[in-house]
Amino acid sequence: MNIGDKVFTPRFCTVKIEKVFDNYHDANNDGYNVPTYYNGECYVFGKTVDLHHMVFAAVEK
Repeated sequence: MNIGDKVFTPRFCTVKIEKVFDNYHDANNDGYNVPTYYNGECYVFGKTVDLHHMVFAAVEK
């Protein structure tokens, strides 16, 4: 998965990937810890930016 890709997730519908990480530990340390329940070639996690906005990152399986 690449930055800018859009994927459909069960929890948040279609999201745009802002970052790509090699492992979950790095993503979690950067604040990407909200699960999206995406079932694909990688994991997708969200990060809350403010009350109404989130950004999303892909993590290699």
